[in-house]
Amino acid sequence: MTTTRPAAASYVLIDAENIDWAVSNVVGRKPEPQDRVQFDRLVAFCESRFPNPVRCIVVLNARGEQLPDMMIGFVRALKTAGCEVVLLHGRPEQKVVDMGILKLLEAIRQQRPGAAVVLASHDGSDFAAALRPLLEEKRKVTLLGLREYVSQRFREFVPAGLEILDLEMDAKVFQRPLPRLLPIRVDEFDPAPFL
Repeated sequence: MTTTRPAAASYVLIDAENIDWAVSNVVGRKPEPQDRVQFDRLVAFCESRFPNPVRCIVVLNARGEQLPDMMIGFVRALKTAGCEVVLLHGRPEQKVVDMGILKLLEAIRQQRPGAAVVLASHDGSDFAAALRPLLEEKRKVTLLGLREYVSQRFREFVPAGLEILDLEMDAKVFQRPLPRLLPIRVDEFDPAPFL
């Protein structure tokens, strides 16, 4: 049975595992709850920044036909934050989250002309080619991530119109500052914290 849903003006596709990987690299361990993305803040940021209505979709690997107990709380929290959740599973060698996001990108391109697309991921090897046709259509296309982990393949699309926003500095989706090592533009350098 197929249902027709009202179109969103902006689709935010979230590769939660990839974002968690980048945060793990920054903090040097498995992230604690205070280190993780606050999805209610992410939804609020997207609703304030991109054309409305906004639909935030988190794609997760359920790793089987039954949702593991350890994921139930996370899925509920995502839904409470205003995200829709796509639970996928497949064969062990399949990258089901990447496959799901690629299918969503293609469906948006074909069925939602003109819709803005926001991708929260750092994985240029899997997703950069799928963003190219959206940029060629002159859509608003944005990448959300931690800038030091954004793939060079995404950066190559900046001249074509890709906007890259930082999850911490632009979207402010963390409860506490992450211990990042980021170069500072000399014109913006404030020596006071070092004195």
